[in-house]
Amino acid sequence: MAALPIVIGPDRLAPYLAARSGNQSEAIRLYSWNVEASAAFLGAYAALEVGIRNAMHDQLVSIFGQADWWNAAVLAAKDNAQIDAAEEYLDERKGAGNWGEGHVVAELKTSFWEGLLASRYHARLWAAGLDGAFPHYTGVREDLRMQMQRLRWLRNRAAHHEPIFDRDLMVDHQYMCQLAGYAEADLRAWIVSHSRLPGAAAAKAQTISGSRPTRF
Repeated sequence: MAALPIVIGPDRLAPYLAARSGNQSEAIRLYSWNVEASAAFLGAYAALEVGIRNAMHDQLVSIFGQADWWNAAVLAAKDNAQIDAAEEYLDERKGAGNWGEGHVVAELKTSFWEGLLASRYHARLWAAGLDGAFPHYTGVREDLRMQMQRLRWLRNRAAHHEPIFDRDLMVDHQYMCQLAGYAEADLRAWIVSHSRLPGAAAAKAQTISGSRPTRF
């Protein structure tokens, strides 16, 4: 029986053991592959997240005619709270007056941008021009929001070292590329050309069997 690495406790290994019918060596290799796949997903997601938020920010600047568009838009209390928290953090970290609107944009969580696609903002933002951030999208706003939500949930699982091995990661990769393409063809092409996720997904069986070395 393979020795259990100190970083993998029995509780953490349990779902991997269950997936491999109690074979501890395969479970440990599956765990290692899960780390590899998570890292690959997060790399591609980072490009997607920055690209989407920049596209949305640029469009909102155009709509409201100012870089701090959130001071002109009428946002829900919880969204204003995220803006306030970001500005307070920047005051503490950089000092008041030493940061700009781009810093605020970078501090806002993915859930903030996803929330701007909620039904409460349909007339105020989406129909007012935010749809222009996704010039290659022809579907309904809610489907786009749900696609962003699906990927954000997976991002959270990957970032918190939770199991993602039971997902069809190639479908998730397709969703990422699709969403990127809605905003900009070059963003999609960049993710397609750089993402390690397809290679990691293809190597899953070999990694579990031991015919391919585990790696992160």
